[in-house]
Amino acid sequence: MSEDNIVKSDGYLQYNMSKDEVLDSWNSDYMKRIRLKMIAGDPIVNCIKCVESEAKGLTSMRTTANKEKYISSTNVDGSIDDKPDSLELHFGNTCNLQCKMCSQQFSHMIGKELLKMGEQDPSFLQWVKKESGVINNWTGELDIAYDWYKNDKIKKSIFDHVSRNVESLVVIGGEPTIISEFYELLGYCHSNNTLKDKSLTITTNMTNTNKNLSTWLGSVKDFMIHASIDGLDERNRYIRYPCNWKSVLKSLQFYKDVMQKHKQAHFNFAPAIQLLNIDQLPELCKFFIDNFTTKKCDIAWVSQVRYPIICDYAILPTEHRHGIADKLKESSKLIRDEKTAAQILSHSNDLLTESFSDAEKKTYQKMFMRYNDKQDQFRKTKPWRALMPDLDQALTNSTK
Repeated sequence: MSEDNIVKSDGYLQYNMSKDEVLDSWNSDYMKRIRLKMIAGDPIVNCIKCVESEAKGLTSMRTTANKEKYISSTNVDGSIDDKPDSLELHFGNTCNLQCKMCSQQFSHMIGKELLKMGEQDPSFLQWVKKESGVINNWTGELDIAYDWYKNDKIKKSIFDHVSRNVESLVVIGGEPTIISEFYELLGYCHSNNTLKDKSLTITTNMTNTNKNLSTWLGSVKDFMIHASIDGLDERNRYIRYPCNWKSVLKSLQFYKDVMQKHKQAHFNFAPAIQLLNIDQLPELCKFFIDNFTTKKCDIAWVSQVRYPIICDYAILPTEHRHGIADKLKESSKLIRDEKTAAQILSHSNDLLTESFSDAEKKTYQKMFMRYNDKQDQFRKTKPWRALMPDLDQALTNSTK
């Protein structure tokens, strides 16, 4: 979605929606090399997050997304004859939330807020940009807006490709449920009688639904809702500011009703596990299990936050981190779902691992405190220190 095609030293040609056709990058030299490297088991920089998760015993998309199918369909030169029948479609960065672990690449609201904060305190904004990757995942263009769907030519090309070729469609944002063109895509496929052939996955922050969505979901082959909920009530609002918990509960009831109505329905809770919610993980899982106890519902364990670094629970003070590990270990014994209990236990073990030196941890802890104190002050919301007094005490003592 960039203005210009970018050629990197390894031959990667960035797909440009304003200039290229949808399939232009499918059998590029770069993609052929990547496929052959993955099949050979060679290390790939792009896959580092999955590799790190797997090394810790966690789940990754590399090992769960039709791996054998794609290997068997790859030619000796790395090309694939079939057109891609699966697509992860990002509906730009239009979003209604400003999540702590997110960036303006996925929410235009984050960049806008940082710019406003910079107007009040230029030195703070300069610091955030300097520490990009530690404080924020990306600060290149804080006012950038990705809205390819506003271009009729691009929209028609994408919609037509999805309707004709895509069997498995994953929709992500931004927040798809607040974008009218998302519903327009479903209507386009329905009018072309292709919606019935598709498996649809929607990643949503659960703040918004549409009455027509139930109709579209009833027309697809099957669908999965990935619910991005990272805490209970005030904790979720803090992490996913300014999320309204009542709206989340309302959306949960909406999808409950849809699941009862349509047999092809599935639902996944997808928490982004991080410093700000690791202590509440057992309670969050219990909430999920108590509210959705059918075989059609599960918890997705594919999102552990490592970046920005100040959201990584590995930077917590050792004693505090070990205390949470003990809590998780004991709580896992009380979780009646075996898979969930095992995953909670894996995070308990991960908390016992030292990923940073004491000096590094102290530096990152100070950054966490400075960034969130400033943001809390700007938002005039309940601060993290009041929400998580144990964390406040641990970090205050650690950074003396």
